[in-house]
Amino acid sequence: MTATPMADHNPPLEQDPEFAEVVSDAMTVVSNPTDLLVTLLALVAAIAVGVLVTHKLKLVLGHQRPALRTLVEYLCTPLLTLLTLGGLSLFGGSLDNPLIGLAATLLTLFLIIRLLGAVLELLFRPTLLLKIMLRVVTVVTWLALVFGVFADRSKTIAKFYAAQYEVGAITLSSEGIFKGLVVGVVVAIIALWGDKAVTNLLRRSRTLQPNFVLALSRIFSVAVWITATVVIFSSSGINLTALAAFSGALGIGLGLGLQKLAASYISGLIVLFEQSVRVGDNIVTNQITGRVTRMTVRYTMIRTRDGVEAIVPNDSLTSNVIVNQSWSDRNLRLVCGILVKGDADLELARRLFVEAMAAHERVLQQPPPHMYITGVNDKGIQLDGHFWISDPENGQHNVISDIYDTTLAAFRKNNIQLVAQ
Repeated sequence: MTATPMADHNPPLEQDPEFAEVVSDAMTVVSNPTDLLVTLLALVAAIAVGVLVTHKLKLVLGHQRPALRTLVEYLCTPLLTLLTLGGLSLFGGSLDNPLIGLAATLLTLFLIIRLLGAVLELLFRPTLLLKIMLRVVTVVTWLALVFGVFADRSKTIAKFYAAQYEVGAITLSSEGIFKGLVVGVVVAIIALWGDKAVTNLLRRSRTLQPNFVLALSRIFSVAVWITATVVIFSSSGINLTALAAFSGALGIGLGLGLQKLAASYISGLIVLFEQSVRVGDNIVTNQITGRVTRMTVRYTMIRTRDGVEAIVPNDSLTSNVIVNQSWSDRNLRLVCGILVKGDADLELARRLFVEAMAAHERVLQQPPPHMYITGVNDKGIQLDGHFWISDPENGQHNVISDIYDTTLAAFRKNNIQLVAQ
């Protein structure tokens, strides 16, 4: 990394002669030790008043009024400091000097920047991390402007502002770094808010299927963050064409190393748009049987009958056979069988078996349950009962068990004997 001077740098004071005169008069005060000491004490006292009053107000407000608390946290300290300085300057003498006036001007600038930050936070409600970064950025922005004011009076600051840094084919400047930081936080907050807002809007739609909502929200999210990244790079002064070669090499590396992950994401979008699998469906895939409880772009979560959550990559759903028991409707046919002796009263046994199935509250009456003779041998006669349920997610074996209990009780009561296996 190398640093080179920045061409055509115009210090702020050269662009504003009146402000340059104010700064020059303030520097004259700095040369007088007595006036400088009084001014510093006045600044410290004003800041202390602002900090203490702000702390008291925050304790009084608590967390009951978040919007008002945000305004207090952003504006109260600089506003009270500015008012205190104004009150002290009324006493005249050493307290009424150009340095105090310069400090008041800079505090006013800080107050304006903090006001913009407060409005941004109240409008877009960023996450905790972005909220902290936004508050830091307001301070950094103000410091950058203050340094810019004195850039032509300090060789160190001027050199820092005029520096450019080269990292390979990428050229960065100090000004670009500051702009990238400020714009980056603001763009990230707006992008996150936009992503959430569009996702919530899609979820409230009554015409879109849940799979479409998930797929569209993920596509929009990717588009938003790609756009945000381009805006941040552009504001930082980074030439995007300089990143082309690096991005190409990185893309090849990621393509080779993350083939399975990329396949899962693409397959996830295909599954979501085709709706071959939906949340709530009962499916069988890769010897896993259960109900789909969650779908993302990368994986599908299936809750098996024994309560285990299986995470299945989406590429396996597009490359393997899937048995979707809920594709056309949620009705599922179940079968339970009993082997009775050959001399049993088959008509009575069949009637009792059907009655046991029809009596269960979860068994559908349409189509009605049926009983079939599916096998005859020297051991006995095989009776298989077929019935339908509409809520397989509530369990299947429990229904079969209940029907067996009812059937066996009826068989014992009517002296219908089973074959010992």
